[in-house]
Amino acid sequence: MKDKLLPIGSIVTIKGQDLMICSYFDKKKRINNDCFDYICCIYPTGVDEKMLLIKKENIESIKFIGFQDNRFVKLKEEWEKKNG
Repeated sequence: MKDKLLPIGSIVTIKGQDLMICSYFDKKKRINNDCFDYICCIYPTGVDEKMLLIKKENIESIKFIGFQDNRFVKLKEEWEKKNG
């Protein structure tokens, strides 16, 4: 599942820290020549001034998979076509 698009609200662990996926990172943008997959906040405290950019390959575990409806399925299919 780490290689698939995770829905908003999913809870993942990176370096022992639980994070909640809040948004997707725009693949056209780069920071220090680096591209990211998700914008996250610390779980369970939620969104504050500290948002974290993560790469899917750094996800150690997936603790919860967020809500998936028809709109997400369509977004996921489009993403998979673009990203192989």
